[in-house]
Amino acid sequence: MYMHSRLKTFLKYLFSVGLTLLFLYFAFKGADFRSLWNILAQANYWWALAMIPPLMISHLFRAWRWEYLLRPVKSELKFRNLFSAMMVGYMLNNVLPRAGEIARPYAIGKLEGVSRSAAFGTVLVERIFDVLSFLVVLALVPVVYSGPLTQAFPWLEETGIWFTAVALAFLALFTFLMMRRDIVIKLLNVFTRHLSLRRAQQVEHIAHSFLDGFLFLKEPKSYFTIGVLSVLVWFFYIVMMYLPLYALGLPDRYSLDFGSALVVQAISSIGFMMPTPGATGSYHYFVIQSMTKLYGVGDDLARSYATLTHAIGYIVTTVVGVYYFIRHKLHLADVAKEKPLRQEVAGDLG
Repeated sequence: MYMHSRLKTFLKYLFSVGLTLLFLYFAFKGADFRSLWNILAQANYWWALAMIPPLMISHLFRAWRWEYLLRPVKSELKFRNLFSAMMVGYMLNNVLPRAGEIARPYAIGKLEGVSRSAAFGTVLVERIFDVLSFLVVLALVPVVYSGPLTQAFPWLEETGIWFTAVALAFLALFTFLMMRRDIVIKLLNVFTRHLSLRRAQQVEHIAHSFLDGFLFLKEPKSYFTIGVLSVLVWFFYIVMMYLPLYALGLPDRYSLDFGSALVVQAISSIGFMMPTPGATGSYHYFVIQSMTKLYGVGDDLARSYATLTHAIGYIVTTVVGVYYFIRHKLHLADVAKEKPLRQEVAGDLG
């Protein structure tokens, strides 16, 4: 069983590395690296660094939204712990794809005593919100862009529909299970009847803790605030994409504006849904494709923009995450052993 688990993990990360290299190949295929270097050397880095404040503000709003999701689990939460746990998660996502989804529950559990499984449930809710927000931003694209969107990306609309359908299906399923715990108990009895009493109780405890991550749905008064915070997160994402355009003179040369940043942000978001570390490769590919196909930006100029914005975002989130990781004395070995849906804090069951 141990060797099977190790092999499964190895294959998962091997697939991630392979996918990253594949996206990087297509993103930089035929690139003139001397031209790329010259463009980056001549960039206005004050405009490039201007993306850092909106990047961090978006993370602050994300942490604030997370607080509303976790309130039914624990009413008194320190905002700095929410923010630091989230940044630790982003940092680990930059190294190992999806590792941050495990690290965040571990970190907030250690800092605030919150159930890891419940915290994992809220992280899943966040991912559902991200997909739904992505659909909203995607719906705004035709408002700010009237060019050949469907010709350049014929799969974009269908992809948005499929992502949204899956997200809504998961939300509906877990909402139903959260409301009908009696059905959950019956289903669990089917799977735990051959386990020891203690093990069966542990599985039931973890399952219910996970569903507690959806308890915010019982508090409609928080819906508006969560919605507003989600809008603000995406607004600052777009600002983050807009300001670096001036670093390479793109607004003057290609008339790119805030609407253009919205379009590029919407399409590049697909790159962040790919299981690549820190969206490396996938982000570059979708940014380059959107800028060259929709706005006629030169290949190397688009590559320079993608490289510049990804590098700054990657470095900043990694540095901040490492800072909090060290400050709170977290350990990679402990994160690696975390399994929110199968293993809770030992003390939870006495």
